Amino acid sequence: MVNLLSDGNFKISWVPSVANVHAPTVAELTAGTSLEGVITPDGYKNKASTAPIPTSSLASTFDTEAAGRKKFDISLELMRQTLPDSVYALLAYRASGFLAVRRTVATATAWASTQQVGIFPVQCGQREESDAAENEVQKYTVPMFLTADPDDNAVVA
Repeated sequence: MVNLLSDGNFKISWVPSVANVHAPTVAELTAGTSLEGVITPDGYKNKASTAPIPTSSLASTFDTEAAGRKKFDISLELMRQTLPDSVYALLAYRASGFLAVRRTVATATAWASTQQVGIFPVQCGQREESDAAENEVQKYTVPMFLTADPDDNAVVA
């Protein structure tokens, strides 16, 4: 097997509406705004976590647990663009939409049926402007909060 590279293989879009997170349509995804061109190389963060449910009893001699609720901590670090910066305006505080993330096909490849994609219904938090720094572009980070159950392994219809 050959390792799949990250470079050039991410397509991330802000999509206004998705009827079914398990099977988004090509039309829904195409209606979105592509973000990968303004996200920094390490600026897509999506950390999955699972809360533990204690299952031990008074008779137990070990702490045992089961898998509980899942969570994704999502944020994007983006580069500011010259005005008007449409992505900056799009990802404003409390903006709601769907983050569509494809990780396995070349970025330039159009959305197509049968592609694997993550669909995350989210609301934007307060943008955090990065500190000024020499020899860097201006950047900002947008935290995102799940508003409904996502599907990180959906298939495009």
